[in-house]
Amino acid sequence: MTYPRAFPAVQGSILVLEDDNDLASLLRDVLTMTGYDVRLARTIIDAARALEQVSIAAAVLDWHVDRSTAEEIATSLRDLHVPYVFASGTDQSAVPHEHRWAPFFPKPFPITALIDALEAVRCNGVPR
Repeated sequence: MTYPRAFPAVQGSILVLEDDNDLASLLRDVLTMTGYDVRLARTIIDAARALEQVSIAAAVLDWHVDRSTAEEIATSLRDLHVPYVFASGTDQSAVPHEHRWAPFFPKPFPITALIDALEAVRCNGVPR
């Protein structure tokens, strides 16, 4: 698979926080084929470790992970000025107001729309 548009060089990695193994693998594979360096986290703890160990340029976050939410990770990303998008099986109303600036994709979602949104937030950054 090739994506119809070439992206500017990505500095850092794309964090994907997703606890569904099949979807996590699919996102990793598609984003890698698109040209991203993907760091996959299946738990909140794994995502927090990735933030400490790797330069993250942007993230794709599932809202409900590990019987918890990705709020801690989203807040850490926001505080680090790292942009993110949500791809979740929940309703956007579950996301706190301070994170609603981020694009939200309810599952199932078109992968090309997710990639477009990821690139847009990566270029535009986190609102201040």
